[in-house]
Amino acid sequence: MLNLLVLLRFEAAEPGLDAIDRAIVSYAERVREAGGSVVDREAGQLLVCLTDMRWGLQSLRNLLSQARREGFMVRAAMVQAVLARAGAEGTGGFTTRTLDTLLRLAGHVERQQVGITPKLLSLIQLGAPEYVELFARLPDPIGFLPGETTPQPVLVMAG
Repeated sequence: MLNLLVLLRFEAAEPGLDAIDRAIVSYAERVREAGGSVVDREAGQLLVCLTDMRWGLQSLRNLLSQARREGFMVRAAMVQAVLARAGAEGTGGFTTRTLDTLLRLAGHVERQQVGITPKLLSLIQLGAPEYVELFARLPDPIGFLPGETTPQPVLVMAG
């Protein structure tokens, strides 16, 4: 089973918009109903772990459409959720590298985009090939982590 870790950042297109809270609660409920879990929720951010790639990709497409209709914005990043070994503290159960990659991606995507790495695109090609064409490579890669020798390309689904 492949787990996907998704960080979603919700932003109001206009001040005082309460559609964001409703959207966060609604998306979290759909994630749970689909067999995923909510890892963390903080203000306008939601961190979820998805267990169904097709459902996750379609739910993100639907969320981007909902955001356009209801007047809010979403920035999201998705990576393969690699679990840390027992005893790793402060990582929510995920490896530090997984979380670092997720945060770097989330900081690199624009409004109404879902960012992924080429490694995840390879997994999508195998598990949900009908979604591959939705992703385009950004011209600027994200910086590299210690131990990496080249910056990592970013692919985005825009909505």
